[in-house]
Amino acid sequence: MSSRNNNNNNSVPLVKIVYSTVKINGKIELVPMEWYADGSVKKIER
Repeated sequence: MSSRNNNNNNSVPLVKIVYSTVKINGKIELVPMEWYADGSVKKIER
């Protein structure tokens, strides 16, 4: 399990990092997202 701090109620464990495809300026980019056990998804800020 990652030791990264999450701002998601601090009680919901991070399940894994998933990638979402997003079309930006005609190019398809992969955007990393944190997927939590309760089903919520949060974009990872770079």
